[in-house]
Amino acid sequence: MASTAKIPTIKSKSLTVAIKRAMTLRDIKPRELAMESGVPFGTLRRILELNTVADYEQLSKIAEALRLPLSNIVIDAESLCDDADFVSDYQAEKGSHDTSSGNGIAEQDDDRKERALKHMKSGLDLAAYESEHKDAYIEGDAA
Repeated sequence: MASTAKIPTIKSKSLTVAIKRAMTLRDIKPRELAMESGVPFGTLRRILELNTVADYEQLSKIAEALRLPLSNIVIDAESLCDDADFVSDYQAEKGSHDTSSGNGIAEQDDDRKERALKHMKSGLDLAAYESEHKDAYIEGDAA
C-alpha cells in the first residue's frame, strides 16, 4: 500500500522555523498556540519537531492564532530558503548536499513565481489584489 506520509524538506523546515519565530514574537508557547488555533497539541508538536508537514488548513489556523497574515509567515520561510547559512545548516543536519530546494533553485523559483503572478493578474480579477487594504497585509498591519 502506498504511503501518503509527508516528507519534510528544507521548505518545510524553513516554515517550521518561521512559525517558531512568530511564536517568539507573540510570546506564545506551543500548548497555548494549540489551544488558540484549534490544532491538536500532538499535531502541532509534530509540526514543530518536523515529524510531519503542516497542511494549508493547519497553517491558516496557526497564523490566525498568532495574529499574523499567513503570507508573512510564508515570506519569512522563503527568505530562510535563500539564506546560505540556513541551507548549509539544513544540509549538515540531513547529511546531504541536496540543493534541490536551495540557492540555485531559488532564482528559478523566483522566475516561475513572477510568470505565475503575471498570468494571475492578467487572467483573474482577484479580490485581494484589488483590495484597498492589500498594503496592510503586505506590511503585516492587518488586524
